[in-house]
Amino acid sequence: MLKIAVAGAPSTGKHLLVSALDHALKDAGRNASVAVANACAISGNRAGYGLVLLCGLESMEPSQHAADQSIRSALAAAGMAYCVLYGGAPQRLGQALAAVERLQPGLPLREEQPASRSRPWVWVCDKCSDPVCEHRLLSDLLAQRGSPALP
Repeated sequence: MLKIAVAGAPSTGKHLLVSALDHALKDAGRNASVAVANACAISGNRAGYGLVLLCGLESMEPSQHAADQSIRSALAAAGMAYCVLYGGAPQRLGQALAAVERLQPGLPLREEQPASRSRPWVWVCDKCSDPVCEHRLLSDLLAQRGSPALP
């Protein structure tokens, strides 16, 4: 059974994440336990957590910042690896499910997004020296020349 610890400064949504993650894992038939844990319990690894999730800060309130730094320091001092989750509740849940999928590959936990009708945006860098990248850049430019101009 995978034991998942969720930590975070006050008001970062850790309790909401635990509830949503636990529900999603049960719906997917995964054998996991999810709980809010304090930094001492996690860093001591007394409970044998296989995955530690940290709810990142969305604001820079001094009290939250101090609590977040305390948690990060305790985890770093204990040599514990952790994933930091940012965004709203749906984004954090998606990131948490992706972390679980990396640890326990199997049935997908998230529904696949429908294919977009438009072509996804692709970054093209004109300052690198990667031959494959330069070839793709040149090929794309030549293809654009061959296509009719838009009115």
